[in-house]
Amino acid sequence: MDGRLLDAATTGDAVSMKHLALHDPAVLLGTTPQGNTCLHIASTHGHQGFCTDALALNRSLLSAVNADGETPLLTAMTSGHTSLASFLLKWWHDLQLSEAILKQDKRGYNTLHHAIQSGHKELALELIAAEPALSKVTDVHGSDEKLCRCL
Repeated sequence: MDGRLLDAATTGDAVSMKHLALHDPAVLLGTTPQGNTCLHIASTHGHQGFCTDALALNRSLLSAVNADGETPLLTAMTSGHTSLASFLLKWWHDLQLSEAILKQDKRGYNTLHHAIQSGHKELALELIAAEPALSKVTDVHGSDEKLCRCL
């Protein structure tokens, strides 16, 4: 990933990101050694404005998966940015990315598992409403009863 884009994503500098993309649209697809895109980085830091502008330029960033099997939605959630996660969920739903939202990270957990483990009940219910199949996915241990008990 271009270092200037990494800095922009970390600080939420959407103006710099758009300037870089204007000169080279492919710059947005660059990744860190861990496979994080600029959307992953901005999601980790809770920069919703940056995320909005990045997605307007390249929607494929939404379904990008890093080396840990995490999407930007999942990184927003696990970083505690539930309002950003809810915002990204709306993008997922609008773009009909149901297959991508069902992805599990390297530990076998999907976005719903993480929402419940983090105590984000409202977000968990939003996830189920947007993609009911999430509640039917088991974790790596073949267990889904934790999901049922928590909701």
